[in-house]
Amino acid sequence: MKRPEFVSNEDVARWSEAINSDPNTPTLYAEQPLMRELMYAGCWLGEQLKQEGCNDVLIVRIQYTVGQLFFGHDPWEVAQEMFMAYKNNQLEFEFDYNEDA
Repeated sequence: MKRPEFVSNEDVARWSEAINSDPNTPTLYAEQPLMRELMYAGCWLGEQLKQEGCNDVLIVRIQYTVGQLFFGHDPWEVAQEMFMAYKNNQLEFEFDYNEDA
């Protein structure tokens, strides 16, 4: 799988540092190249959503959804499609009745 041209070595280094220092990242996932690439795509997506003013709760929900959708697909394509869907107001969110208001 080829990484998009807009992703720089500095981006990967920044994301690697974040992934490596996150105690919630399972070591087994972080050591798998495909999972690592998924995490990079998720980091990119989170940064893009943040720039668009998306709140942290929705960012995590969207990143989680990308993680679920990527199996059998290129994680970068899934992340970019999800970002464009967010920007074009094409995402529908279910109301979480257990979430604090």
